[in-house]
Amino acid sequence: MTGLFLHRLIPALLLACLALLAPSSARAEPQAAPAAASSSGNVGLSADQAHQLITVLSDDAQRQQFLTTLKNLTQAQQDTHHTSVIDLARDNLAAFGERALQQMRILHQSIIDFGAIAPWVHALIHDSALQASIARTLLRVVIMLVCSYLLFFGARIILRPLYKRISNMARKHDHKVFQHEAEKLRRARAEVTEATESTIRESAPSHAASTRDETANAQASIEESLRHQGALTQLMLCLRRAPYTLACAVLELITICTFPLVALLMGLLDPAPSPEASHAIWSISWLIGIGLGVWTLLLRIFLAPQAPWLRLSILRDSSSAFIFHYFRQIGVILAWGFSFLAMLHAMQLPVPVSSGLQKLLLLAVHIFLAVMIIRSRKRVQHACQHIGANNRRLQSIMALVSGSWWIVALFFDFALWLVWAADIDGGYQLILQIFIRTLVALVVVRIVSILAYGGLERFMRALDGWNLNEETLLRIRRYYPAATAVIRLFIVALTILALALAWGAPVHLLFGHDTLGPRIIQAAVTILVALFIGVLAWEVANVTIEHHIRRLGLQDGRDVQIRIARLQTLTPMFRILFLLVLAVIIGLTVLSQLGIDTGPLIASASIFGVALGFGSQKLVQDFISGIFLLLENALTVGDSVTLNGTYGVIERLSLRSVHVRANDGSMNIFSFSSLTQVTNYNRDFSRAMILATVDIDSDTDQVAAILVEIGKEMRNEAPYKDLILADFDLWGVSAIGESSVSVKGVYPTTNAGRWTVEWEFNRRMKKRFEKAGIQYPREVVDIQGTALEKLIGSTASARPSGEQGRD
Repeated sequence: MTGLFLHRLIPALLLACLALLAPSSARAEPQAAPAAASSSGNVGLSADQAHQLITVLSDDAQRQQFLTTLKNLTQAQQDTHHTSVIDLARDNLAAFGERALQQMRILHQSIIDFGAIAPWVHALIHDSALQASIARTLLRVVIMLVCSYLLFFGARIILRPLYKRISNMARKHDHKVFQHEAEKLRRARAEVTEATESTIRESAPSHAASTRDETANAQASIEESLRHQGALTQLMLCLRRAPYTLACAVLELITICTFPLVALLMGLLDPAPSPEASHAIWSISWLIGIGLGVWTLLLRIFLAPQAPWLRLSILRDSSSAFIFHYFRQIGVILAWGFSFLAMLHAMQLPVPVSSGLQKLLLLAVHIFLAVMIIRSRKRVQHACQHIGANNRRLQSIMALVSGSWWIVALFFDFALWLVWAADIDGGYQLILQIFIRTLVALVVVRIVSILAYGGLERFMRALDGWNLNEETLLRIRRYYPAATAVIRLFIVALTILALALAWGAPVHLLFGHDTLGPRIIQAAVTILVALFIGVLAWEVANVTIEHHIRRLGLQDGRDVQIRIARLQTLTPMFRILFLLVLAVIIGLTVLSQLGIDTGPLIASASIFGVALGFGSQKLVQDFISGIFLLLENALTVGDSVTLNGTYGVIERLSLRSVHVRANDGSMNIFSFSSLTQVTNYNRDFSRAMILATVDIDSDTDQVAAILVEIGKEMRNEAPYKDLILADFDLWGVSAIGESSVSVKGVYPTTNAGRWTVEWEFNRRMKKRFEKAGIQYPREVVDIQGTALEKLIGSTASARPSGEQGRD
């Protein structure tokens, strides 16, 4: 009673709550509300309902029950609110994009601020004094650069003969020292080889094995020392190049000093000096002349890509050229970039704009470094492989370094620029922490990947001990690439999650209540489980059917062969139907997990199925008729049949038709519903029908004896005894005509031997009849009346006149 009372009272209480919580806009029209209430019926609270409400609210138990009911209604409404994974992904991506844009705006304002450039451009256009100062500065800078480069190239032309002479001397000296050290190494290796051979010859035969091991260890240690001695020799060779290299460096340094020399002369000879112009000239001379020149000189000393005999390092020519190219370009970018900033500073460019341009310049340098890092991956990989080849204990470490060093380098490259450009407090400590956490995350992911891939490999290897047949093993191993792809996707997702946690991303926002993370995990797990169950069911069904057919194939018997043919005929149809059912179930599961409501799809499919059934009744009739024919084992591939008067052999059975190859080679296709008469010659046994039609005057007993004799002969002959199931059965005289008599009998045969036996029997029967003088019937024509007179007249007219007279 209480539940019924609450059930009736809930609508009234809800209406009261809505009336109390009605918005002010609804109260703004007091005249319209009564009209609406009166038009819609009795909507307000009556006196009895108000009394019931007061009673419920006064009683604690009833009030608690009422509150519980309201909570259940609210929870039910929340449960019915369905949010799909696609909607959650769209909302989360939109929120992430908005937050990313907000952070980018904040980063843009903190790093690059070009807001002050507009007033400077306005002042540059309208301030004549500023224009004159900029023109003077530019003129002096251009004069300084032209004079400096002219003096620079002039000094190089003058010093070039001396430079070439020193370079040639260094080349000859380097070649001589190299040949001497190479000869020493060859002699040392020859001595080691000779000592090893003599030790083996002098050793006793009983101690040959131990001596051989000791000799091998000694030779390995000597070769290792020779290898290190070779590296030391290369280092000493580089040090012997130092005098010639330093002499050439002094000549290069003389040419570099032309830039500050020109700047000094311009400062002394300038008729109208200004602090801005002087600052610009000295800045550019030190940056382009001294800075870039000394940087290039140091690169030439240690790298010297075009003159390896002057190189003070043991790098190869290709590596030296690669490093020299990129580092020199970085120096050019920095020197000319800061020179351009010095010019802008002389033009009174605002400090925030100049700071932003400086940050952009260093960003370009870091991007150039990133390009260098990416393009040097193969070189570092080759070096790591070489180190790992010389030391097996370092192979795994070198493989890890060669595959991940460039990621770490790129991270530090851009992270250092970002910390400096954004002026982040404690940024360098934060970079170090992120780097350590990233290493830990990558190590954890690596361990998980090793366990996952190793477990899969162990499972595949363990299959050999499960006593499975070869076909089942092939079926299981066929899914190895798919399993590897799933593990790879899992590792990628785990790597992204681990890196997000290591970098301090707000991952908890994705895995809270009613967020995207749990829904994606739930949907992915459900889809994978559905796919796994579907694939397992498909493979179990196929393996079961094929195992059953294989087990039947080991047995002998006519019935067994019929069952095998029947199973082989029904298996393709069963597979199609089963695959269709699995596809529908898995497809609906996937769509449901993606948040797509499958109810309208199922309803639409039902309506479409009904419409399709009405529109394709003939197709459905063919399908159903074929199912029953196949279940009754009426038709099988390979059967000799007569369908609707057409004889042939069944070559193919589909869901709705049967394909019969006739004797003339034509293919006849019959729909199952059109089969009105089915004659199958391949069921249980066949009969070779023997019919002997002879002349009416022949002795039927003799004919019957010949037939029985032929039957006995063929029954015992090798080519036909396996095709004949029983003795010849003579039925007797089956028909008597005006000029013929028929003797009939049957020969029980196998399905495949009917025609062979019948044709051979007829051949022998004809030979025996000819030998016994038994005649076949001749056609008898009965001519009477007018036809007889015409025949006599035509015969008489055809005779010669002499013969007619004699008659």
